[in-house]
Amino acid sequence: MQVWTCKMHNSPRTVFVGDACEDCGQTEQDAARKYEPDNSWLDSVNPPVRGASASSGQENDAPELSMLDQLRAALLDTDGLDSITPPEPLIPGLLYNDSPAWLFGRPGCGKSFVALDIAGCIGAGEPWQGYGPVKQGTVLYLVAEGASGIKQRVRAWEASTRCKMTGVQFLPVAVQASNAPAWTALVSLAAEMRPALIVIDTQARISVGMEENSNTEMGQLVDRIERLRKASAACVLTIHHTGRDGDHLRGAVAIDGAATTTIKVEKDQEILTISNPKQKDAPEFDPFRLRMVAYDDSAILSLIHGPLTVDLSQPAVRKMLVEWWDSHETDWVSVSTLVDARVVTKATFHRNAKALERQGHVEAKGDGSQRRYRLTHKPEL
Repeated sequence: MQVWTCKMHNSPRTVFVGDACEDCGQTEQDAARKYEPDNSWLDSVNPPVRGASASSGQENDAPELSMLDQLRAALLDTDGLDSITPPEPLIPGLLYNDSPAWLFGRPGCGKSFVALDIAGCIGAGEPWQGYGPVKQGTVLYLVAEGASGIKQRVRAWEASTRCKMTGVQFLPVAVQASNAPAWTALVSLAAEMRPALIVIDTQARISVGMEENSNTEMGQLVDRIERLRKASAACVLTIHHTGRDGDHLRGAVAIDGAATTTIKVEKDQEILTISNPKQKDAPEFDPFRLRMVAYDDSAILSLIHGPLTVDLSQPAVRKMLVEWWDSHETDWVSVSTLVDARVVTKATFHRNAKALERQGHVEAKGDGSQRRYRLTHKPEL
């Protein structure tokens, strides 16, 4: 019987002709296919502009505007910039609507658990691990890897939160970015659903046959992900692995360059550290920790509240202390006063407040809406 070789693994797999690789789902046709950009979708995003009668739905002989004319029409002056919608948070301080984001880490570090936890909270409209309020909406979760274990993870999440994950629609199909008809169908589905969040789990499983270290081919992958974003106005969160150094997204730098947000997951036994190497349109959030807890036949995540100590050299903490002192010295102030003055974000303040109190840098008094804080001395940084 004839066989073919799947080379998408460290050790090539031998597969019978007519069958797909059991590990990644690639077929012999997928392996032989060369990626060809599909630009037909541009017509639906920027349809040809015709003469005045086009607005009435009647065709005439007016010529289409040239690309030069279209570029002229798209020019904005300084006042015109006000027509651009500013980034709107999906999860304040973490993820933003209508943006591409990557969640990455080493194999087995809990990336998919983090993504599923985010998806469940977006679908339910509940704060995620202390961050909120979130923008509630439907989630399209592309389970291209690990489909056999998704049920147990969802059931554990539902049991621990006492909330059904009704807002998440799972698609257990490894739709290939290199397959133009299949990807176009996925884009159409996203346009139909208009989800708030699309999760791609994982990049490797939807880019089979594409050269991961090629900026050209990864640029084409980014183009496909951009199609999903434009069709749905969703945050598209793609799960990916780190490179051998463990610090950066694996593969070509085109991916990192395209990301609005990158979120890194690191695991040390049951503790997950979540950090933010890149935030294009907002300040990076401070690292925080989650604990992975065994639950039923799977695991769930719980927030570890605040560090015992704070490194005052952290940029966000340093900025907060310096600007707080410059504005108020030792006066008592509310958190909203500091936030409104852009001294600090609410998330950064609450993440570090207890530790700053323990270290003697901050004092607090009052409860609820009457809670006030003050610096005990001028920061020595």
